[in-house]
Order: sequence, then structure tokens, then C-alpha cells
Amino acid sequence: MTLCCLMVAQVGRTQCEIDSLIKHGQYLNAYQCIDNVENPNVEQALKKIDIALNYYFHSQYHRSFSFVNLRTGESLTDLREAEPYGETPFAFNVDSTLLALHEHYPDNYEVVKKLGDFYNQIYNDFGDAWGERSEVLLDKSNTYYQMAYEQGVYDYKSLYGLGYYQSLFENYFAAQNWFLMSLKERPDDALTNYSLSVTYLFDGLYRNGIQYAVKAYELYTDSLKKSDAARITGILLLKDEQFDNAFSFFEKADALHSNYRPNQMYLLKTALLKEKESLVIDLGCQVLSSSLYQPELPEEFNSMFMHENKPDVLCLIYDELLIKYSSDFEACGNIRFHYGKLLYLTGEKRKAKKMIKKSRKDFEVVFNPTHQVFEAIDQTLQRL
Repeated sequence: MTLCCLMVAQVGRTQCEIDSLIKHGQYLNAYQCIDNVENPNVEQALKKIDIALNYYFHSQYHRSFSFVNLRTGESLTDLREAEPYGETPFAFNVDSTLLALHEHYPDNYEVVKKLGDFYNQIYNDFGDAWGERSEVLLDKSNTYYQMAYEQGVYDYKSLYGLGYYQSLFENYFAAQNWFLMSLKERPDDALTNYSLSVTYLFDGLYRNGIQYAVKAYELYTDSLKKSDAARITGILLLKDEQFDNAFSFFEKADALHSNYRPNQMYLLKTALLKEKESLVIDLGCQVLSSSLYQPELPEEFNSMFMHENKPDVLCLIYDELLIKYSSDFEACGNIRFHYGKLLYLTGEKRKAKKMIKKSRKDFEVVFNPTHQVFEAIDQTLQRL
């Protein structure tokens, strides 16, 4: 036992002393102190679990844990990423410990809630790899959270877990109620604000979700999460026909996560609605240039521009790309093939056939006659 542990033992290893060790980053000392308590009471057992799950240096599926005492300037997160192995682990089966506590103290709903926390964390950290199917873990978490809540034991995390569970089954009204209760406990939780906004999106209550999506955008510091929140905000605004504000948030999303297809497509769609033709052409060329040889993206473009009744603008994009990539026969073949399909959709059947036949000539330069692209061209021409 370390000197620190002996000192803590002399004064009864009180909760506040262990909390002080945690506050100062002395996670190994804190765990050793609580681990050496003989016949721990429920509070001490839960404290040991809390230290193991939240302050470990390395965990083996949350069945064994190693710890470190941080030095000045060190971060546990940074150490985990740099050196996740090397410390001698302590074997500690959290699940069996919690289940034993629950058996001995069936009316202690702090233990019940901690079981919900544990299975929720296992679901998020390991999923199926832990040894039980993800849906089983989530069911267990939800059951324990519900039991604890009915006895008045809950926090923002358990309320969020109850809402998340309902959202998976598309019970959006129930999910919204749980998320709103969670936000009463912690209004500035980015994930809860984000998840609530998404349920409003799926529930068709676009205006209700905007404030929570904006809040999530403001709260997130990670650029990818912030971009995601900006895109959800933009979608809600777009659905609510607030086109200028939607465009602004899609720009933010694109700036935070550049060249990410969903951001680009929503930015393009909103630019179309705002009739920003030059921007649409520039952005359309940029997006299509990133996937010159794939058929899915031009198909999506054809559908979008036809839906917005702007096929003429897409024709300008295709024309510009054909000039830009005139020496790339595979790219030109792909563009002309989908250009022809667009012309057919606009009723210009003769031009459509001519364009698709030109695509065949492009592909003949780069592919042998047995390539499947020629079969696709023949089938398309037969349908025109």
C-alpha cells in the first residue's frame, strides 16, 4: 500500500480524500485506496466502479483496468492515445460486482441506475465485441434506467439514455420528452441538444428543432461534430423554408468539414432554391469533379435538378466539365452518358440518343468491347 493510502486509511479513507486524489489526477492512488478497503459499503463499492470506468489509463473490455498518477501538465486523454498499454492491470469485473450489489441491496436504486450506466457505456464503447449483442446491452440499460427513474433516481445521462432508446424505435414524442427532461438537468449538453433536434426533424416538427440544433452547433468544439450540427440546423431551416438562414448554416458546415458530400449537396440544393446560378455551377463542377468515374453522383444530380426544375443549369455544368476534362475519355463518357439521360428526362429524345452514342465512343477509347458499360449503354438506348 502506498504512503498516500496509509494516510487515507488513518482517517478512514473518507469520500472527500479520495475525491481530492481524483481532482489532482492521482488516479492510481485513488483506485488503490478504494481497492484496499475491506468490506466496502455500497457507497465505496460504487466509488470504486466510478473510478474504474471514468479514470482508467487502459481497460480490457472494462473487465480489468490500469491507472496512472498524472504529472503536472499531463492529460489522461493524451496519455491514453499515446501509450494505452504498459501499466499492470487490476482485474475488476464491474458487471458481476454491480449484479451482486443489486442482489444484496435490491432497494438501492443508486445501484440500479449504475447498472444502467454500465450497460450503456458498454454499448457505446464496445457494442457486440463485449460478448453480448448491442441490442441486448441497450435493453438492459433501458430497463435499469427505467426502474431507477420510477424511484426518483436519475440524472441527465440516464434521462438521455431513456430518450435515445425511444428514438431508436421511432417513438419520437417519447424521446423528445426524455431529452427535454435531460436538458433540465444539464441545459448545455451538446449531444442532448443535437439528438433532440434530430428527433424533431424526423417527426416533421422542423421549427421546434431549430433552437436545439443551433444550441448544439454553439456548444460543440470538435470541428466534425460542429459541422454535423450546422448541417442539421440547415436542414431544419430548409424544411421550414428559411432559405437564407439555411444557406448560411450549410456554408458553416462546409467550412468546418470541407469536401464532405452531404454538406456540399445541401449547399448546392439551397443555392438552387435561392437561384444563385453561378455558385450552383461552380459548386456542381467541384462536387462532380470529385467522382468523375462513379455513376451514382450524376444520377443524384439529375434527380435533384429535375426536381427543382433546373435541368438547364445542370446542362451548363455538364458542358463545363466536358471542356475541362476533354482529354479524359472515361470521365467524358460518364458525363455524356448521364447528360443523355438528363436530356431524355426533359423530352429531348433525339439529343439524348446522340449524347449517349457519343459516350460509347469515349468509352471505346479506354475499355475493351466486353466491358459491362457497353451493355448498360445498349440497354439505355433501347429504352429511349
